[in-house]
Amino acid sequence: MRRAGVVVVLLVAASLTGCTSQSCASWVDYESDEDRARDADVVVLTDDIEPDGTMNILGFDANAYRVTVADVEKGDVAVEEEIRVGSTADNCSDAPYGPRDPMSQDGRLRLFLHVGETGLRTLTPFDGVRPAA
Repeated sequence: MRRAGVVVVLLVAASLTGCTSQSCASWVDYESDEDRARDADVVVLTDDIEPDGTMNILGFDANAYRVTVADVEKGDVAVEEEIRVGSTADNCSDAPYGPRDPMSQDGRLRLFLHVGETGLRTLTPFDGVRPAA
């Protein structure tokens, strides 16, 4: 009887472990804006960003924003066009956006964007948003 109890405990523990496991992305660490632009589908400048709910990115709900394009450096968007952008999060971290979502920075920003399954999203959680110089 004791052996059966140990087997039940092990089976329950194994099934719970499977419920909490998830795959984590390995993000590219870009060294320059030129590297970011090379891999981005769209690169825009903006100083008009408004929160717009969430967007599913890589199976997770991520912050979404309405962005008015001030200038286009790459991609098929137009100046003054309003685009919806998801802020890619590091969902394997306790703080998916670090100290704060990079899309919430003040001032003019350069966005490096990828065309994903659900729309435009930042290139990575760490390299999709940069202050525009």
